[in-house]
Amino acid sequence: MEPVSQVNELQQEAPSPQVNGDRGYKWRVMFSVIFGTFMFVLDTTAVNVAIPTMQKVFGTAGHPASVDAVDGVLTAYILALGIITPLAGYLSDRFGIKRMYLLSLGMFTLGSILCSLSPSLVWLTIFRALQGLGGGMLGPLGISLLFSAFPEKERGLAFGIYGIPLVFAPASGPILGGYIVQYLDWRYIFWINVPIGILGIILGALWLREMKRGTSAKLDVPGIMLATVGSATLLYAIQRGSTLGWGSTTILALLSVGIVCLIAFFFVEMRAKDPLLDLRLFGKRTFAFANIVGWVSTIALFGSEFLVPIYLQTLRGLTPLQTGLLLLPLAIASGIVTPLAGALYNRLGGRWLIAAGGLVLAINTWNFAHITLTTSYTYIMVLLAIRGIALGLILQTTLTAALTGLKPMQLPRASSLLTATRTIFQSFGVAMLGTIVTNQVTVYNNASLNDLKNPATALGHEFVVKVQQLTAIIQQQQHVPAQIAAQIAAKAAAGQLLGPLIPLHFVQGINDAYTVTFVLSLLSAVLAFTLPGRPRKEQARQGEEQEEQTATVAATESGL
Repeated sequence: MEPVSQVNELQQEAPSPQVNGDRGYKWRVMFSVIFGTFMFVLDTTAVNVAIPTMQKVFGTAGHPASVDAVDGVLTAYILALGIITPLAGYLSDRFGIKRMYLLSLGMFTLGSILCSLSPSLVWLTIFRALQGLGGGMLGPLGISLLFSAFPEKERGLAFGIYGIPLVFAPASGPILGGYIVQYLDWRYIFWINVPIGILGIILGALWLREMKRGTSAKLDVPGIMLATVGSATLLYAIQRGSTLGWGSTTILALLSVGIVCLIAFFFVEMRAKDPLLDLRLFGKRTFAFANIVGWVSTIALFGSEFLVPIYLQTLRGLTPLQTGLLLLPLAIASGIVTPLAGALYNRLGGRWLIAAGGLVLAINTWNFAHITLTTSYTYIMVLLAIRGIALGLILQTTLTAALTGLKPMQLPRASSLLTATRTIFQSFGVAMLGTIVTNQVTVYNNASLNDLKNPATALGHEFVVKVQQLTAIIQQQQHVPAQIAAQIAAKAAAGQLLGPLIPLHFVQGINDAYTVTFVLSLLSAVLAFTLPGRPRKEQARQGEEQEEQTATVAATESGL
């Protein structure tokens, strides 16, 4: 960077809102932001529990609505998130971060009210998209507000506390949602957000300070179009890949369009004077590697929240409420560890915390990869608690590490970039694990079917014996020809032998998916060593660089 541009950049640097000496302001920001974040995350997990009920409610002629039709409720929400998240940085720069944060809260709250009043599935899908447009900005804007309000030495603790709702809401959502669906009415799920949202708007209006940059940057229309089409098609393809089939023409076309648009987006943004997402931030080593670690760990971590409920409800027969209660140890453990990890971040840095979390996660995932149909619920709860420890060590720590060292004026764009990419990788991780389970179950079922047809195998031999026994019984009871009796017996024997194997194959498919996340967990632990070490050493190095920069700027000013 040239000396003159250094002078301009230092002049444009926005001060932190706490410079007026109001030490309590940072905690008011924390309290305000937690309201919006908790509401957003809680809603996402609580609504998932109500999907089967929505199928019945919006069905026609006594038949439930199709899975594809109800999937639109989730897909519209995710697509709206993918569209609006990249715009959060620009909009906050242009119109003010406080104003856009309150607008986001208002949109999400209004969308919640409208969702509860939806007369049809089409309107529910539309109103869920409105929720997504509001919720997509809450994350990055909340992160920017927090990072600007807290001094650098306190940011680890700040994001540790901020991380509590991020890990507690996904576990408490199914409990609350399950209770409401089971004992009240599914529409009340959306009314949970209304008082929280209204109170969050009031607190934000009273407590938050505007941080408008007054930027004259022009709207990056090509970037918006490419980001919207690219992220929307990619997220939609990822979300529907398991349902439609990853080899289907529709999914392949959507993936191709998404990838091409995002590649084009990269080149456009690198050349743009005022980019929608500042991809140049990836030129900063810590930001780039912290994001990579975050992407890998996100896929590894959120496999538990996706696979465990399926295992508990589909294979073990638990209700949504029982499943939510069983997931509670994860929330409690992560809620305790997250702020502790935040406090330790200021002493140890992100490297050792993330490495320890990755190692704990790997050991934990290896145990999950060996659960059976008879694994005790107590053991599962212990595993979930340990997984909560790993979650608390990794999730917010990678976020704090990524944003450390950035200037306040870079935070809105950086947090938008971080949130947008994490959303894509989280969706990809869930879809990938779902595909692994589906494919592996098919492989195991086909293998058993082939064994059934081969008398040389144990299953095939048992099938032959079973057919002979059933044929004799059918002939004796129904007095039908031997050939017809043998055909009936073959179908009955196949059902009796293959039926009990289907749950076993299902849990084997889940085990295989966890084996993949085990590898990713180890990878996240290794990648942690690419991050900076102890903050004091890093701060000392940055201090030396700052002194050199200040001397250069001073020399330049004296020569102007």
